[in-house]
Amino acid sequence: MAVPKRRTPQRGGIAPHRWGIIVGISVLAVGLGGWAVYSIYFAKPGIAIPIQQPSNYELRLGETVSYHSVPPTSGPRAGAATDWGIHDRPIPNEIQVQMLWRGGVLVQYRPVESPALDDPVAEGLKRLIGRLRTEHFERYCKVIVAPYPSLPKKIALTAWGRLDTFDAEEITPDIERRIVRFLDKLIDAYNPGRAGCP
Repeated sequence: MAVPKRRTPQRGGIAPHRWGIIVGISVLAVGLGGWAVYSIYFAKPGIAIPIQQPSNYELRLGETVSYHSVPPTSGPRAGAATDWGIHDRPIPNEIQVQMLWRGGVLVQYRPVESPALDDPVAEGLKRLIGRLRTEHFERYCKVIVAPYPSLPKKIALTAWGRLDTFDAEEITPDIERRIVRFLDKLIDAYNPGRAGCP
């Protein structure tokens, strides 16, 4: 009776059981890479806007900047700041960037053309942010609500390097959740100077 010959792996090749290990490692690497991209660009609300350089530059009095987004989300900033909370007048872009650099979030709206007309979006945003700041001041201290007449959409949410713009006719529960998620994820997400809230 003939004895079967024992197979020996060929030199220079990969043993069949090692292919599984190689494939497994490759799948894991692709998965981790996908998770990293998702975490950086998609897990946070809004869209990522490239950081405008120089991002650590304080403008001198009278200097202005042309920003990459409307409203701005990064770049050179004013040396002055403004108060957190609800504003009835637009905030200059350079001061907006200063407030974002301090870890803040701006909730801005395109006002109606005539002051005589009702603006349910403006009133709804003021009510929402006023309520959040009253009920949870420490959490929502660094929020500003203000008009921004040149917005392409009705509402813009900005944080350092993030932007979410959308249209609305009123502040519905779904829109409230969208705004609160933006605030919860991005307040103080970027605050290199460790600025506190007065």
